[in-house]
Amino acid sequence: MIDTLTQDDFLAFDEFDLKWRFTEERYNCLPARDIALIRPLTGRNAKRFYLYSEKYLGNATLKKSEFSTIESFATPLDDEEARNWLRARPVRPDTTVAVCWDRTNCVITLWRIFCTYWDDFCYPSSDDILIWSSQENWLLYYCHHEVFEYGTKKVITT
Repeated sequence: MIDTLTQDDFLAFDEFDLKWRFTEERYNCLPARDIALIRPLTGRNAKRFYLYSEKYLGNATLKKSEFSTIESFATPLDDEEARNWLRARPVRPDTTVAVCWDRTNCVITLWRIFCTYWDDFCYPSSDDILIWSSQENWLLYYCHHEVFEYGTKKVITT
């Protein structure tokens, strides 16, 4: 899915509803070079990506029937500890990922950008986020209860 996107499938960053998380001083001001790597999808595409990933979600958890393994990690007060846990997942740093908040807000970025700024993407008590790459067999879920779940999809053999 990600690899089929064209320039027309993206919004200008200034049109992104959640841009304030990355551009306002009271939240965080990311360097311009990193903001350029966070590409918001148009509403139509955000919905399409969210609906794709939603099928893997149960009740505030990954749907166990869809995964061979699920690792959970409660986010600690130390953001760096969470960064280290994310970076320890078997995902290449330059893997392109979708980060889906809901049916209207989804961005395409790099795994290393998500890991570095995870606490700007994931707000406790408000965000439920699905992160995935169409080239890989995993999905990461951040629950507003401050828990990450990393699931490895089941391999279907015929």
